[in-house]
Amino acid sequence: MGRTDSLPNERMYRQSLNGTWEFRRTDEDQPSEWLEGAVPGDVYSDLHAAGVIADPYEADTELDVQWVGKTDWRYRRSFEADDDLLSHDRVALEFLGVDTVAEISINGTVVGETDNMHRRYEFDVGNHLESGTNHVSVGFRSPVEYAAERMEAHPYDVPLIRYPVDQPGRNFVRKAQCHFGWDWGPCLPGVGLWRDVRIVGHSSPRITETTVDQTHHDDGDVTLSVRATADVLEAGTYDLIASIDGETASRSVDLEAGTDDAEIELTVPEPALWWPNGYGDQPLSTLRLTLATGDDAHTVEERIGFRELSLVREPDGDGGETFFFEVNGVAIYAKGANWIPVENIRGRIDDATYESLLSSAAEANMNTIRVWGGGYYELDRFYELCDELGLLVWQDFMFSCALYPATDEFLETVEAEVRYQVRRLSTHPSIALWCGNNENEMSLVSWFADDENVDEFYADYERLNEETIAPVVAEEDPSRTFWPGSPSSGGAVGEDGELVPYDETRGDLHYWDVWHDGEPFDDYLTVEPRFVSEFGYQSFASAELLSTVVPDDQLNPTAPVMEHHQRNPGGNKRILQRMADHFRVPFAFDDLVYLSQLQQGLAMQTAIEHWRRCKPYCMGTLYWQLNDLWPCASWSSVEYEGGWKALQYMAKRFYAPVLVSSVRPGTDSTDDGPKELDLNTDDENGAVDRGLEIWLTSDRLEATAGTLAIDAYTFDGERVFSREESVSIDAQASRAVTSISDDAFGEVAPESVFVRTEFHPVGDVEVHPDFAFFESFKHLDLPVPEITANVEGTDVVLKTTDTALFVALETPALSGHFSNNYFHMAPGECVRVLFEGDAAGTELEEALSVRSLESTY
Repeated sequence: MGRTDSLPNERMYRQSLNGTWEFRRTDEDQPSEWLEGAVPGDVYSDLHAAGVIADPYEADTELDVQWVGKTDWRYRRSFEADDDLLSHDRVALEFLGVDTVAEISINGTVVGETDNMHRRYEFDVGNHLESGTNHVSVGFRSPVEYAAERMEAHPYDVPLIRYPVDQPGRNFVRKAQCHFGWDWGPCLPGVGLWRDVRIVGHSSPRITETTVDQTHHDDGDVTLSVRATADVLEAGTYDLIASIDGETASRSVDLEAGTDDAEIELTVPEPALWWPNGYGDQPLSTLRLTLATGDDAHTVEERIGFRELSLVREPDGDGGETFFFEVNGVAIYAKGANWIPVENIRGRIDDATYESLLSSAAEANMNTIRVWGGGYYELDRFYELCDELGLLVWQDFMFSCALYPATDEFLETVEAEVRYQVRRLSTHPSIALWCGNNENEMSLVSWFADDENVDEFYADYERLNEETIAPVVAEEDPSRTFWPGSPSSGGAVGEDGELVPYDETRGDLHYWDVWHDGEPFDDYLTVEPRFVSEFGYQSFASAELLSTVVPDDQLNPTAPVMEHHQRNPGGNKRILQRMADHFRVPFAFDDLVYLSQLQQGLAMQTAIEHWRRCKPYCMGTLYWQLNDLWPCASWSSVEYEGGWKALQYMAKRFYAPVLVSSVRPGTDSTDDGPKELDLNTDDENGAVDRGLEIWLTSDRLEATAGTLAIDAYTFDGERVFSREESVSIDAQASRAVTSISDDAFGEVAPESVFVRTEFHPVGDVEVHPDFAFFESFKHLDLPVPEITANVEGTDVVLKTTDTALFVALETPALSGHFSNNYFHMAPGECVRVLFEGDAAGTELEEALSVRSLESTY
């Protein structure tokens, strides 16, 4: 667990106000009747549960419920205040998340207002409570109308990226930006109490926030500098006590009335260190902090991990600069994906969703998750799981694909938001980086550079990012780096003096030419970045998932409802056009979905294997995106409801600790970093060059040796080449370990042969075979494989008589996934995979079906 308080034997009163509330619309002459709602939750969840609206995700119902975001709403409930509560010197009403613009009342008296869903709010209510029954009411302004009013009142237009279904003005309200629509999600800008609500009473100082800074010494000891922020009712001297892992420190502190800070240090001898996934274990310790006076005390507990983390940016001698995370003195190659909110409808979020998604990321050998800046700072359970699973968190602040007004009022609420979130999250060992925004720097210098108000935009950006967000981060969490935006070169400017957010030699890069501009997959091989924090390729969700929201007669990529569930303009067309380049276009919808997912996986495999081969020049790949928040066509590798797409299985293989990959000579990097790339792999007569370089790439902290087995087969089963050799790779290195000449296969036609390379390391090391092909898949002369699947408990044993490509095990009636899937099988090969779900034996056997690429011909 993360932060806890309300420990036993304390004179502190807490009463949760979560649970059942009432709500109704209030913007009509005759307000609607009161309906039952839920907290935490939102108005869309409650309206659907009450039968007022259909599921907004079904078909195009989203369009019919746009009135919800344009409507004012009120939520209310009653609660009891007993003598124990009323006896306290201070009684506060605490909201951890109000979405968004609201007026709070107790027993008919307004006690406060909110305008930011990303802040914690607390209001004094002691003078407004009565013994017995009390009433709390929250009146919500329409976020759409509020944003539009602020936008229209501003002296000049502040531009933003618009989407096929959206509402304007999102950059004028501190609400999840994607609630207003995005190119992968619906437009559902609702209201609600989206996090916990409670009454708190206390008569002695109450710790409200805790931050911890770590100093790691050469002898292995770690000194913790702990700061407690307290709500102090009366100035005085108090005892501050900190304990962790059997070590205790205490001191007297003088606190002023109001909000005040107190600090204490304690040293822990040689604690076990916390590591990112794949580099070591994730031990966590409980820090207990108490602020006491006389018989009264308040204690909080924070779970922390001992680790030393930095972002290393050093000149490379060629005008560039390194960019990588270093943990406990070890350079970390960041492997992971971008994270968007798990839901647009808050009432449907539960811990199980977080556990499934983040476990899927860790199982796929990921060690980094980027929390993208167009959603919200995630719930506590998200960060707790990242701590437990060893997932570093690149944390954006919640600004995305827009410029923002820099009025004093706007900046004031942003400053409070940033201060609260940094204090809330900084004790988590998983937090690796604070990032100012998503693509705002790019929008400033590119998308909106020709606007007549560009000078005002630059001034606004500097006031928001450099004068508001950055100083708060430096003050609250000096141990971590503040990165100005993503992508960014860290403030680097070009010859014209303008910011350059897309310099491949420094900082992080977003690379979208393959998807948005239609470049071939090999275009990834021309890019030599330091760190790629966004890039992606789309696919369709499974037919089973789509059928839950798309009518059967609309399960066609160009049908209106299918296109409604595709928010990137022209996205379905782009998938189909590229599919015609790679595959034989199928006639069944199931096959179309299957091929779209293979295509997505191949795009990411091309990019990530290349960028892993580029290490240590390139030290991170975070593809777009891990998850979805509704059933749709998108860039996700795990679809809505948790099913693994082909990409997620492929990620598990290309993110393995040791990667074996092949590339045609002249099309990739060397150990020395970037070089000029020659992508012409045909000779002057148009013949295909079938020479290969075989690479090993390792993230392991020790050298790895083993045997490399290289076999070439014709698709009808003849082995035309075979070689074994002993090879090794140094710790955390990447290099070409051998090569195959162009004439190794004799006169066999390129469409009839493939190469399978397998590395057999010494010891227990995860590594997967590599397959190389010399023609597009649509040109391959594939046999009809006889694939048998025998179920042995939760294991499935597969055998094939002939070559079988992209073998897919499917269990649409069951929840769960396989340990491996969408893999190739050489003639006569046997593969055992584990089903990771609740079914086994006969139930698994009856639900199982197997397909391969040939079945789509």
